[in-house]
Parts: sequence; structure tokens; C-alpha cells
Amino acid sequence: MLESQQRGVHALEALKNQGYEYRLERYVASLSELTIRASKPDSPGFYIRITFQTTLYVQMPTYWTQGDFCLATTDRYMKLVTELGLGEDQTKQLLLFTVYPAQTPEIYVLCHQVFLSQEIPVPWW
Repeated sequence: MLESQQRGVHALEALKNQGYEYRLERYVASLSELTIRASKPDSPGFYIRITFQTTLYVQMPTYWTQGDFCLATTDRYMKLVTELGLGEDQTKQLLLFTVYPAQTPEIYVLCHQVFLSQEIPVPWW
């Protein structure tokens, strides 16, 4: 795993068990970029933007309240990349995220990078 990938994984891990709700914000097909908004009901206007780049596979609802992103098991990762027919070079460069505790249907994001940014509301004077 690349250092930049490790930073994204660690940033996602910091959100675990913090009471975030997740909502699909947008998907830009031309960039293969998926953006998820993580927010807390008691902090209106404040949210975390999670951006998955070079996203090759997505399976998720548009909104969920239980479960946080984590890396999928190696077995699940290998099963999915095999089903997708990805080559060995591609599989070495990709990350597969799922949600724990598991959702029905299961949530998956197969991508190359993940970045987080903190969005803070601007006070209106």
C-alpha cells in the first residue's frame, strides 16, 4: 500500500464509532470520483467530505446511519477483483472499502485513493 493510501485509510479509521451518518453526495463519472458526506445529527453544517478517487466499483445505498468504512478482508477483495476480471497490476494498486457493521445489501467501494476534508460552516454576520 502506498503512503498516500495509508493516510486515507488512517483518516477513515478516525471516523469509526463517532456517530456519523453517511450520504452519497455525488459521483463524477468522467473522473471516476465518488464523494460521500459524513455528518452528525447534533452538528448541523459541520461535516466530513470523503472522496474516493479512481473508483472502479461501487455498491451502496444513498444514505445510511449504522456502520463506518473500513478495509475489506483480503478474501473479499480477491473475490471481487477476480469477478471483475482485473489484472494483477491493477489489483496491487487498489483498495476495497466496506462498512462495519455490515449492511444489507453490503457496501463496497473499490478505488485507488481516498481523501478526507473537514467542512466547517461559515458564520453569517
